Amino acid sequence: MAIHLNQRGDIAVAEIILYIPILVTAGFLVAKHGASRKAGWVLLLTLSLTRIVGGGLQIASQQNPSDVQLDTIAAALVSAGLSPLLMATLGFLGTVCENTLGEDPPFAMGLKVLQLLATAALVLGIIGGVHLGSAKTASDLNNALTLRHIGGALLAVLFVLIFLVHLFCWSNMRRILRSRRTLLKGISAALPFLGVRVAYSVLSAFAPSTLSISDAGVVTTVTPNSPLMKFSPSTGSWLVYLLMGVLPEYCAVLIYVVAGTRTPLKDNETDYARSAAADYEDERYKWSVEQPLPAAQPVGWPGRR
Repeated sequence: MAIHLNQRGDIAVAEIILYIPILVTAGFLVAKHGASRKAGWVLLLTLSLTRIVGGGLQIASQQNPSDVQLDTIAAALVSAGLSPLLMATLGFLGTVCENTLGEDPPFAMGLKVLQLLATAALVLGIIGGVHLGSAKTASDLNNALTLRHIGGALLAVLFVLIFLVHLFCWSNMRRILRSRRTLLKGISAALPFLGVRVAYSVLSAFAPSTLSISDAGVVTTVTPNSPLMKFSPSTGSWLVYLLMGVLPEYCAVLIYVVAGTRTPLKDNETDYARSAAADYEDERYKWSVEQPLPAAQPVGWPGRR
């Protein structure tokens, strides 16, 4: 039987194809850097699985258009994938600052708080999506939308805080191990794409629902007249979804994967000593270049033989 897909279905097929190599590479990075959640690499693995499973559910929902719950779960997975990516970014910041800035209690506590914030956004997004698909009354529908709104707002706040922590790391570059600076550069390169992805997720969270429930409990599909409808995770513009959702997220993931493969894990104490010595030599060279050379003295001047 032939499978007929719309543009979103084609994008789902492309995501499955693109994220399979990411899944394999993420598995290699987990083996290389460790499976600890705070390292961030295992969360890239989780994101890859989410995108592959979510793509499969999107394809299945298009073959069963009458199954509202299947479509809602697929849309929830589209939104839920962002939280693991933000949590991975926090893990990478922790890796960058390991044995240096990360040893400062306020900094370490701040990263833990941000991880909890990301977890809360993930849970609210999933619960809101599931309740949206299983809503039986107008009150259930409103509660699900409220949870989705709160989850979207938390994602926006989380991104701003991550960006500020990233700037703090750059302002303390001399304290960061040289072997971890490549990863920090990767975070800097990924943040613009991540910002676009967060913006799309927030706008999607506040897009009105296409479901309407009467007082008698009858569920109907409606088309709200709102400019935010183009950001709907299930019925919005496929082009907006591609340009603001899929491509920026994939670019950020690809940057992290490349940075991960190029980030060595040396002995921390040795690396720190070498980093400090190299920074000292850089400063000496810079100072010697900036200092003017003494002018040549003619023969016969005092002090010249």
